[in-house]
Amino acid sequence: MRIEMKILLFDIDGTLLNSGGAGYRAMTRAFKALFDIENGLKGVTLSGMTDAVIFKNACEANDVAFQNHKQAEFKKIYLEFLRVEMPKPNPEKFMCPGIDELLPVLADIPDIYLGLLTGNFTEGARIKLDDFGLNKFFEFGAFGDDNSDRNLLYNYAIERFTKKYGLIPHGSQVWIIGDTPRDIACAQPHNAWSVAVATGSFTTEDLAMENPHFLFNDLSDTKAFLQVLDHRA
Repeated sequence: MRIEMKILLFDIDGTLLNSGGAGYRAMTRAFKALFDIENGLKGVTLSGMTDAVIFKNACEANDVAFQNHKQAEFKKIYLEFLRVEMPKPNPEKFMCPGIDELLPVLADIPDIYLGLLTGNFTEGARIKLDDFGLNKFFEFGAFGDDNSDRNLLYNYAIERFTKKYGLIPHGSQVWIIGDTPRDIACAQPHNAWSVAVATGSFTTEDLAMENPHFLFNDLSDTKAFLQVLDHRA
């Protein structure tokens, strides 16, 4: 018997929330603590990247030799600083439009499963979500410490879903929701639906060029989003 289920894998930064630069500040402080380099992340792209790749690119930008044990140290220090930075009041820290209404509605619909697909380290993701009270909506997911290649995170998320719920989905039952071209690209090889939302650093025009299945300015129209989930190929 085929079960009609829907698995929604959400990105975090720029899709669910804006941390007000807390992640950037924490990474910058961690890089300084590790290598004594000021502004070590200046010019390094963060959007759509896994945290591991951000660290590697910061090393390259500052002519620092990348080493796995240094990445482990960076991760530990970064998470310590993130716990300090995230709770700080900041007018640029906010939940993205519509998320506060959308997630409770989705959570109450049978056969919809909410998960994460994010470049954040696992604990970093939870720290950010906890600041907005969003952890309760996401019981599984894939994270930046699973693999540095974002396109490979899909398999980790689905494996954890299957282990938790005992169900094996196919690609057309999975929606990947994110604010960058890399979120769209992640869906393509798995035949999953891509839902792009322009609440991050990319405009609707930028995202449209990547040919997502669906494109929103933001997720404030819950009814419109639910209609997307009823779409059939």
